[in-house]
Amino acid sequence: ITTMGITGIIRPPPDIRTVADRTALFVSKNGRAFENKILNSAKGKTPKFAFLHETSPFHAYYENRIRFYLEGGTDEEEKKKEEEEKLMLKKKEEEERERLEIKEKEEAAKKREAAKKASAVDPVARALLACRTKIGDARRGDAAAGDKDSNKDVETSAMQSNNMP
Repeated sequence: ITTMGITGIIRPPPDIRTVADRTALFVSKNGRAFENKILNSAKGKTPKFAFLHETSPFHAYYENRIRFYLEGGTDEEEKKKEEEEKLMLKKKEEEERERLEIKEKEEAAKKREAAKKASAVDPVARALLACRTKIGDARRGDAAAGDKDSNKDVETSAMQSNNMP
């Protein structure tokens, strides 16, 4: 027969964790006889105390808590450690949120700057195009006027030559 052992520590849900912690504290103070007393009672057979059985996924957590209390650990130390971990996690989340906000602001500033540059270039480009158009129109107008003048000169010359005796 092979038995399957549980390796690692799986933290039970809060309601079971509370019972496991309290039981581990009593077992660390009163010995394994207290644990056996629970196991042999009707309560020991309920899911609430399933962590007492070696086949439970939460048994390693329970055993770890017994060692913790035997080595002088207290719930206050544990709560303080958990609170510190929560504060560190919260601080990291805030830093990440701030970093994202800064990044978003920088991207928005880049977009505004690009829009400013584009809006500054657009009027200049429009003015240049307008000037080019005027210059082109003027050149075409001069050429057309020059053609008319040359036609008049030809007509005037022709008339003068016809009037000559």
